[in-house]
Amino acid sequence: MRNQSHRSMAGVHWTVLVSASLVLTWSCRDALQVELPGRIPTVLLNDPTTAPTLAASVVADFECAFSNYVNSTVTLSDEFLGASGNLNAKNWGTKKIYEDDTGNERTGCGGFYGAYTPLQTARFQANDIGARLAGWTDAQAKIPLAPLRARVAALGAYAYTLLGEGFCAMRFDLEHQIRTPQEVLAIAEAKFDTALTLVNALTASVTRDSLLNLVYVGRARVRLDRGDRAGAAADAALVTAGFEFFVTRSVDDSTRWNDAWTAISEFGNSSVDPQYRNLTVGGTPDPRVVVVAGPAVGLPQKSFDGVTDLYVVTNKNFSRADPMRLASSIESELIRAEAALGTTAVGVINARRTQLGLPNYAGPTDSASVTALILDERNREFFMEGGQRYDDLLRYNIPWKVGNDQNGNPYGTTTCMPLPLNERLAAGG
Repeated sequence: MRNQSHRSMAGVHWTVLVSASLVLTWSCRDALQVELPGRIPTVLLNDPTTAPTLAASVVADFECAFSNYVNSTVTLSDEFLGASGNLNAKNWGTKKIYEDDTGNERTGCGGFYGAYTPLQTARFQANDIGARLAGWTDAQAKIPLAPLRARVAALGAYAYTLLGEGFCAMRFDLEHQIRTPQEVLAIAEAKFDTALTLVNALTASVTRDSLLNLVYVGRARVRLDRGDRAGAAADAALVTAGFEFFVTRSVDDSTRWNDAWTAISEFGNSSVDPQYRNLTVGGTPDPRVVVVAGPAVGLPQKSFDGVTDLYVVTNKNFSRADPMRLASSIESELIRAEAALGTTAVGVINARRTQLGLPNYAGPTDSASVTALILDERNREFFMEGGQRYDDLLRYNIPWKVGNDQNGNPYGTTTCMPLPLNERLAAGG
Protein backbone atom coordinates (compact mmCIF):
# COMPACT_ATOMS: atom_id res chain seq x y z
CA MET A 1 0.00 0.00 0.00
CA ARG A 2 1.37 3.39 -1.00
CA ASN A 3 0.08 6.16 1.20
CA GLN A 4 0.59 9.90 1.07
CA SER A 5 4.04 9.81 2.60
CA HIS A 6 5.18 7.36 -0.05
CA ARG A 7 3.86 9.59 -2.79
CA SER A 8 5.70 12.56 -1.37
CA MET A 9 8.90 10.54 -1.10
CA ALA A 10 8.60 9.34 -4.66
CA GLY A 11 7.93 12.86 -5.83
CA VAL A 12 11.41 13.87 -4.81
CA HIS A 13 12.77 11.80 -7.68
CA TRP A 14 10.77 13.76 -10.25
CA THR A 15 11.41 17.35 -9.36
CA VAL A 16 12.82 19.42 -6.58
CA LEU A 17 10.45 22.31 -5.87
CA VAL A 18 11.83 25.20 -3.91
CA SER A 19 11.13 28.89 -3.47
CA ALA A 20 12.91 31.53 -5.49
CA SER A 21 15.42 32.33 -2.78
CA LEU A 22 16.30 31.16 0.70
CA VAL A 23 18.18 32.96 3.43
CA LEU A 24 19.96 30.98 6.11
CA THR A 25 20.40 33.07 9.24
CA TRP A 26 23.49 32.25 11.29
CA SER A 27 24.29 32.94 14.93
CA CYS A 28 26.32 36.03 14.13
CA ARG A 29 23.40 37.35 12.05
CA ASP A 30 25.38 37.13 8.82
CA ALA A 31 23.33 35.63 5.99
CA LEU A 32 24.19 33.22 3.23
CA GLN A 33 21.98 33.87 0.23
CA VAL A 34 21.14 30.87 -1.94
CA GLU A 35 19.54 31.61 -5.29
CA LEU A 36 17.30 28.81 -6.51
CA PRO A 37 16.12 28.28 -10.08
CA GLY A 38 12.88 26.66 -8.95
CA ARG A 39 12.76 23.17 -10.50
CA ILE A 40 15.23 20.43 -11.25
CA PRO A 41 14.01 17.73 -13.67
CA THR A 42 14.81 14.13 -12.80
CA VAL A 43 17.55 13.91 -15.39
CA LEU A 44 19.50 16.67 -13.62
CA LEU A 45 19.36 15.14 -10.15
CA ASN A 46 22.54 13.27 -11.00
CA ASP A 47 24.25 16.39 -12.33
CA PRO A 48 26.92 17.49 -9.82
CA THR A 49 26.57 21.13 -10.87
CA THR A 50 23.08 21.19 -9.35
CA ALA A 51 24.56 20.52 -5.89
CA PRO A 52 23.85 24.02 -4.47
CA THR A 53 20.19 23.87 -5.48
CA LEU A 54 19.77 20.33 -4.21
CA ALA A 55 21.28 21.29 -0.86
CA ALA A 56 19.09 24.38 -0.69
CA SER A 57 16.02 22.22 -1.31
CA VAL A 58 16.87 20.22 1.81
CA VAL A 59 16.96 23.46 3.78
CA ALA A 60 13.62 24.54 2.29
CA ASP A 61 11.97 21.22 3.10
CA PHE A 62 13.27 21.19 6.65
CA GLU A 63 12.26 24.79 7.29
CA CYS A 64 8.74 24.05 6.07
CA ALA A 65 8.55 20.93 8.24
CA PHE A 66 9.83 22.76 11.30
CA SER A 67 7.18 25.46 10.93
CA ASN A 68 4.43 22.83 10.68
CA TYR A 69 5.88 20.95 13.64
CA VAL A 70 5.98 24.01 15.86
CA ASN A 71 2.38 24.94 15.11
CA SER A 72 1.14 21.37 15.55
CA THR A 73 2.95 20.67 18.82
CA VAL A 74 2.19 24.07 20.33
CA THR A 75 -1.50 23.45 19.64
CA LEU A 76 -1.40 19.99 21.23
CA SER A 77 0.52 21.20 24.28
CA ASP A 78 -0.88 23.10 27.28
CA GLU A 79 0.30 26.51 26.03
CA PHE A 80 -2.86 27.48 24.11
CA LEU A 81 -6.62 27.10 24.19
CA GLY A 82 -8.10 25.65 21.02
CA ALA A 83 -10.43 28.33 19.65
CA SER A 84 -11.15 27.47 16.03
CA GLY A 85 -14.37 27.10 14.11
CA ASN A 86 -12.58 24.87 11.61
CA LEU A 87 -13.08 21.16 12.37
CA ASN A 88 -9.49 20.10 11.67
CA ALA A 89 -7.94 22.89 13.74
CA LYS A 90 -10.56 22.29 16.44
CA ASN A 91 -9.55 18.63 16.66
CA TRP A 92 -5.93 19.64 17.18
CA GLY A 93 -6.93 22.15 19.83
CA THR A 94 -8.96 19.55 21.73
CA LYS A 95 -6.35 16.76 21.40
CA LYS A 96 -8.41 14.51 19.11
CA ILE A 97 -5.77 13.45 16.60
CA TYR A 98 -5.88 9.70 16.12
CA GLU A 99 -4.17 7.27 13.74
CA ASP A 100 -6.89 7.60 11.09
CA ASP A 101 -6.72 11.41 11.03
CA THR A 102 -6.12 12.48 7.43
CA GLY A 103 -4.65 15.85 8.38
CA ASN A 104 -2.03 14.23 10.55
CA GLU A 105 -1.08 11.94 7.66
CA ARG A 106 -1.43 14.15 4.61
CA THR A 107 -0.98 17.82 5.52
CA GLY A 108 1.83 19.27 3.44
CA CYS A 109 3.80 22.48 3.51
CA GLY A 110 0.82 24.51 2.38
CA GLY A 111 -1.15 23.52 5.48
CA PHE A 112 -0.77 24.27 9.18
CA TYR A 113 -1.79 21.23 11.22
CA GLY A 114 0.19 18.02 10.80
CA ALA A 115 3.94 17.58 10.42
CA TYR A 116 4.22 13.92 9.45
CA THR A 117 4.56 14.28 5.68
CA PRO A 118 6.73 17.44 5.81
CA LEU A 119 9.15 15.84 8.28
CA GLN A 120 9.28 12.58 6.35
CA THR A 121 10.01 14.57 3.21
CA ALA A 122 12.73 16.56 4.96
CA ARG A 123 14.53 13.51 6.34
CA PHE A 124 14.19 11.63 3.02
CA GLN A 125 15.58 14.59 1.12
CA ALA A 126 18.49 14.88 3.53
CA ASN A 127 19.34 11.20 3.11
CA ASP A 128 18.91 11.14 -0.65
CA ILE A 129 20.68 14.39 -1.46
CA GLY A 130 23.33 13.80 1.19
CA ALA A 131 24.22 10.55 -0.57
CA ARG A 132 24.41 12.33 -3.93
CA LEU A 133 26.68 15.03 -2.52
CA ALA A 134 28.93 12.39 -0.96
CA GLY A 135 29.34 10.72 -4.35
CA TRP A 136 30.52 13.85 -6.16
CA THR A 137 33.82 15.68 -6.16
CA ASP A 138 34.45 19.40 -5.94
CA ALA A 139 35.83 19.29 -9.46
CA GLN A 140 32.62 17.75 -10.78
CA ALA A 141 30.40 20.20 -8.92
CA LYS A 142 32.65 23.19 -9.63
CA ILE A 143 32.22 24.35 -6.01
CA PRO A 144 33.38 23.16 -2.57
CA LEU A 145 30.91 20.49 -1.48
CA ALA A 146 31.98 20.11 2.15
CA PRO A 147 29.77 22.95 3.52
CA LEU A 148 26.75 21.61 1.64
CA ARG A 149 27.30 18.08 2.94
CA ALA A 150 27.61 19.33 6.52
CA ARG A 151 24.48 21.49 6.38
CA VAL A 152 22.37 18.75 4.81
CA ALA A 153 23.54 16.25 7.41
CA ALA A 154 22.80 18.58 10.34
CA LEU A 155 19.25 19.35 9.22
CA GLY A 156 18.61 15.70 8.42
CA ALA A 157 19.58 14.83 11.99
CA TYR A 158 17.12 17.41 13.28
CA ALA A 159 14.34 15.92 11.13
CA TYR A 160 14.91 12.54 12.78
CA THR A 161 14.98 14.24 16.19
CA LEU A 162 11.54 15.77 15.75
CA LEU A 163 10.11 12.53 14.37
CA GLY A 164 11.46 10.73 17.43
CA GLU A 165 10.31 13.30 19.97
CA GLY A 166 6.86 14.04 18.63
CA PHE A 167 5.43 10.76 17.35
CA CYS A 168 4.27 7.64 19.19
CA ALA A 169 5.88 5.34 16.62
CA MET A 170 7.55 5.66 13.24
CA ARG A 171 8.05 3.88 9.93
CA PHE A 172 10.62 4.85 7.32
CA ASP A 173 10.45 4.34 3.57
CA LEU A 174 9.07 0.89 2.72
CA GLU A 175 10.16 -0.88 5.89
CA HIS A 176 8.11 -3.72 7.32
CA GLN A 177 9.01 -2.43 10.75
CA ILE A 178 7.51 -0.03 13.27
CA ARG A 179 10.13 1.86 15.24
CA THR A 180 9.76 3.18 18.78
CA PRO A 181 10.58 6.81 19.60
CA GLN A 182 13.79 5.72 21.32
CA GLU A 183 14.86 3.78 18.22
CA VAL A 184 14.26 6.87 16.09
CA LEU A 185 16.22 9.04 18.53
CA ALA A 186 19.11 6.56 18.34
CA ILE A 187 19.14 7.12 14.57
CA ALA A 188 19.03 10.87 15.16
CA GLU A 189 22.09 10.70 17.41
CA ALA A 190 23.97 8.67 14.80
CA LYS A 191 23.01 11.28 12.19
CA PHE A 192 24.40 14.03 14.43
CA ASP A 193 27.61 12.00 14.81
CA THR A 194 27.95 11.95 11.03
CA ALA A 195 27.15 15.65 10.79
CA LEU A 196 29.77 16.46 13.43
CA THR A 197 32.44 14.65 11.44
CA LEU A 198 31.51 16.62 8.33
CA VAL A 199 31.43 19.94 10.19
CA ASN A 200 34.78 19.33 11.85
CA ALA A 201 36.31 18.79 8.42
CA LEU A 202 35.36 22.33 7.31
CA THR A 203 37.87 25.13 7.27
CA ALA A 204 37.45 27.84 9.90
CA SER A 205 34.55 30.15 9.01
CA VAL A 206 31.33 31.63 10.33
CA THR A 207 29.46 28.80 8.62
CA ARG A 208 31.56 26.17 10.38
CA ASP A 209 31.09 27.80 13.78
CA SER A 210 27.34 28.05 13.33
CA LEU A 211 26.93 24.47 12.13
CA LEU A 212 29.19 23.18 14.89
CA ASN A 213 27.08 24.86 17.55
CA LEU A 214 23.90 23.66 15.85
CA VAL A 215 25.09 20.05 15.91
CA TYR A 216 26.23 20.24 19.53
CA VAL A 217 22.87 21.63 20.67
CA GLY A 218 20.98 19.06 18.61
CA ARG A 219 23.00 16.10 19.83
CA ALA A 220 22.78 17.32 23.43
CA ARG A 221 19.00 17.50 23.03
CA VAL A 222 18.83 13.96 21.68
CA ARG A 223 21.15 12.60 24.33
CA LEU A 224 18.97 14.12 27.02
CA ASP A 225 15.92 12.54 25.36
CA ARG A 226 17.72 9.20 25.51
CA GLY A 227 18.67 9.52 29.16
CA ASP A 228 22.38 10.13 28.55
CA ARG A 229 22.81 13.06 30.91
CA ALA A 230 26.60 12.97 30.92
CA GLY A 231 26.77 12.97 27.12
CA ALA A 232 24.19 15.73 26.91
CA ALA A 233 26.12 17.88 29.38
CA ALA A 234 29.38 17.32 27.51
CA ASP A 235 27.91 18.53 24.22
CA ALA A 236 26.04 21.40 25.83
CA ALA A 237 29.23 22.70 27.43
CA LEU A 238 30.81 23.11 23.98
CA VAL A 239 28.19 25.56 22.65
CA THR A 240 29.34 29.15 22.23
CA ALA A 241 27.63 31.69 24.49
CA GLY A 242 25.12 33.80 22.59
CA PHE A 243 24.63 31.25 19.80
CA GLU A 244 21.26 31.21 18.04
CA PHE A 245 20.13 29.45 14.87
CA PHE A 246 16.90 30.49 13.18
CA VAL A 247 14.72 28.87 10.55
CA THR A 248 13.77 31.53 8.03
CA ARG A 249 10.20 32.41 7.10
CA SER A 250 8.76 34.84 4.55
CA VAL A 251 5.53 36.21 3.08
CA ASP A 252 6.40 34.95 -0.41
CA ASP A 253 4.31 31.78 -0.35
CA SER A 254 2.12 29.86 2.10
CA THR A 255 4.80 27.17 2.32
CA ARG A 256 7.17 29.81 3.69
CA TRP A 257 4.89 31.40 6.28
CA ASN A 258 5.50 31.24 9.99
CA ASP A 259 2.68 28.82 10.73
CA ALA A 260 2.64 29.53 14.46
CA TRP A 261 1.80 33.18 13.79
CA THR A 262 -0.52 32.62 10.86
CA ALA A 263 -2.61 29.75 12.20
CA ILE A 264 -2.66 30.67 15.86
CA SER A 265 -2.63 34.46 16.02
CA GLU A 266 -3.57 35.88 12.61
CA PHE A 267 -6.30 33.31 11.89
CA GLY A 268 -7.27 33.09 15.56
CA ASN A 269 -7.35 29.30 15.81
CA SER A 270 -5.91 29.38 19.34
CA SER A 271 -5.56 31.76 22.28
CA VAL A 272 -2.79 31.81 24.87
CA ASP A 273 -3.86 29.74 27.87
CA PRO A 274 -4.72 31.89 30.92
CA GLN A 275 -1.88 30.37 32.97
CA TYR A 276 0.66 32.00 30.63
CA ARG A 277 -0.88 35.45 30.19
CA ASN A 278 0.72 37.34 33.06
CA LEU A 279 3.88 35.45 33.97
CA THR A 280 6.12 36.97 36.60
CA VAL A 281 9.20 35.97 38.58
CA GLY A 282 9.04 37.19 42.15
CA GLY A 283 6.53 39.82 41.09
CA THR A 284 8.66 41.03 38.15
CA PRO A 285 7.07 40.64 34.69
CA ASP A 286 8.82 37.88 32.74
CA PRO A 287 10.04 39.24 29.36
CA ARG A 288 10.27 35.75 27.89
CA VAL A 289 6.50 35.38 27.43
CA VAL A 290 4.86 38.66 26.43
CA VAL A 291 1.12 38.26 25.92
CA VAL A 292 -1.50 40.86 24.98
CA ALA A 293 -5.15 40.87 23.97
CA GLY A 294 -5.76 40.82 20.23
CA PRO A 295 -7.01 44.43 19.88
CA ALA A 296 -3.76 45.73 21.41
CA VAL A 297 -1.93 44.67 18.23
CA GLY A 298 -4.68 45.26 15.69
CA LEU A 299 -6.22 41.78 15.87
CA PRO A 300 -9.86 40.95 16.72
CA GLN A 301 -11.10 40.71 20.28
CA LYS A 302 -12.39 37.21 19.70
CA SER A 303 -10.75 34.11 18.29
CA PHE A 304 -12.03 32.28 15.20
CA ASP A 305 -14.76 30.53 17.23
CA GLY A 306 -16.32 33.93 18.01
CA VAL A 307 -16.44 33.10 21.72
CA THR A 308 -12.93 32.78 23.11
CA ASP A 309 -11.06 36.02 23.86
CA LEU A 310 -7.97 36.22 21.65
CA TYR A 311 -4.62 36.54 23.42
CA VAL A 312 -1.40 36.45 21.41
CA VAL A 313 2.35 36.35 22.00
CA THR A 314 4.23 39.43 20.79
CA ASN A 315 7.92 38.70 21.46
CA LYS A 316 8.24 35.82 18.96
CA ASN A 317 6.32 34.34 16.03
CA PHE A 318 4.72 37.74 15.45
CA SER A 319 4.40 37.88 11.66
CA ARG A 320 4.28 35.58 8.65
CA ALA A 321 7.95 36.37 8.03
CA ASP A 322 9.19 36.12 11.62
CA PRO A 323 12.08 33.61 11.83
CA MET A 324 11.70 30.64 14.18
CA ARG A 325 14.48 29.69 16.56
CA LEU A 326 15.71 26.13 16.13
CA ALA A 327 18.62 26.06 18.59
CA SER A 328 20.48 28.35 20.97
CA SER A 329 23.00 28.52 23.78
CA ILE A 330 20.03 29.20 26.08
CA GLU A 331 18.83 25.69 25.27
CA SER A 332 22.28 24.17 25.76
CA GLU A 333 22.62 25.84 29.16
CA LEU A 334 19.26 24.49 30.30
CA ILE A 335 20.26 21.05 29.03
CA ARG A 336 23.41 21.35 31.10
CA ALA A 337 21.30 22.37 34.09
CA GLU A 338 18.91 19.45 33.66
CA ALA A 339 21.78 17.01 33.33
CA ALA A 340 23.50 18.26 36.50
CA LEU A 341 20.64 19.36 38.78
CA GLY A 342 21.55 20.69 42.25
CA THR A 343 23.48 23.91 42.75
CA THR A 344 24.98 23.70 39.26
CA ALA A 345 21.53 23.95 37.75
CA VAL A 346 20.56 26.80 40.05
CA GLY A 347 23.71 28.66 39.04
CA VAL A 348 22.84 28.29 35.35
CA ILE A 349 19.29 29.51 35.93
CA ASN A 350 20.32 32.47 38.07
CA ALA A 351 22.92 33.56 35.51
CA ARG A 352 20.18 33.69 32.89
CA ARG A 353 17.76 35.47 35.22
CA THR A 354 20.42 38.09 35.93
CA GLN A 355 20.73 38.69 32.17
CA LEU A 356 16.98 39.26 32.04
CA GLY A 357 16.79 41.45 35.14
CA LEU A 358 14.76 38.86 37.04
CA PRO A 359 15.10 37.88 40.72
CA ASN A 360 17.38 34.94 41.45
CA TYR A 361 16.08 31.60 42.63
CA ALA A 362 16.77 30.98 46.32
CA GLY A 363 14.60 27.94 46.98
CA PRO A 364 15.42 24.31 47.79
CA THR A 365 18.03 22.47 45.72
CA ASP A 366 16.83 18.87 46.03
CA SER A 367 16.38 17.02 42.73
CA ALA A 368 12.58 17.25 42.63
CA SER A 369 12.53 20.99 43.33
CA VAL A 370 15.27 21.78 40.83
CA THR A 371 13.71 19.60 38.14
CA ALA A 372 10.41 21.48 38.57
CA LEU A 373 12.34 24.76 38.38
CA ILE A 374 14.12 23.71 35.18
CA LEU A 375 10.89 22.64 33.50
CA ASP A 376 9.31 25.97 34.38
CA GLU A 377 12.33 27.87 33.03
CA ARG A 378 12.27 25.81 29.83
CA ASN A 379 8.57 26.50 29.43
CA ARG A 380 9.16 30.24 29.68
CA GLU A 381 12.26 30.34 27.50
CA PHE A 382 10.78 28.12 24.79
CA PHE A 383 7.14 29.12 24.92
CA MET A 384 5.64 28.64 21.44
CA GLU A 385 9.02 27.43 20.23
CA GLY A 386 10.50 24.29 18.71
CA GLY A 387 8.14 21.73 20.23
CA GLN A 388 10.09 22.03 23.48
CA ARG A 389 7.14 22.15 25.88
CA TYR A 390 5.50 19.28 23.99
CA ASP A 391 8.66 17.20 24.40
CA ASP A 392 8.79 18.01 28.11
CA LEU A 393 5.16 16.96 28.58
CA LEU A 394 6.01 13.61 27.00
CA ARG A 395 9.39 13.12 28.68
CA TYR A 396 8.11 13.78 32.19
CA ASN A 397 4.57 12.43 31.82
CA ILE A 398 3.18 15.82 32.84
CA PRO A 399 -0.63 15.65 33.05
CA TRP A 400 -2.44 16.69 29.88
CA LYS A 401 -5.63 18.70 29.77
CA VAL A 402 -8.69 16.61 30.58
CA GLY A 403 -12.40 17.23 30.93
CA ASN A 404 -13.85 20.00 28.76
CA ASP A 405 -12.28 23.05 27.15
CA GLN A 406 -13.45 26.65 27.73
CA ASN A 407 -16.38 26.09 25.35
CA GLY A 408 -17.52 22.80 26.86
CA ASN A 409 -15.92 20.61 24.18
CA PRO A 410 -14.45 17.41 25.64
CA TYR A 411 -10.71 16.89 25.34
CA GLY A 412 -9.51 13.81 23.51
CA THR A 413 -6.71 11.47 24.52
CA THR A 414 -3.95 12.47 22.10
CA THR A 415 -0.53 12.93 23.65
CA CYS A 416 2.21 12.00 21.18
CA MET A 417 1.22 12.31 17.52
CA PRO A 418 0.14 8.92 16.12
CA LEU A 419 1.78 7.05 13.30
CA PRO A 420 -0.81 7.15 10.50
CA LEU A 421 -2.87 3.97 10.27
CA ASN A 422 -1.90 3.47 6.62
CA GLU A 423 1.74 3.28 7.64
CA ARG A 424 1.02 0.70 10.30
CA LEU A 425 -0.97 -1.41 7.86
CA ALA A 426 1.73 -1.13 5.20
CA ALA A 427 4.27 -2.39 7.71
CA GLY A 428 2.18 -5.49 8.28
CA GLY A 429 0.08 -4.32 11.19
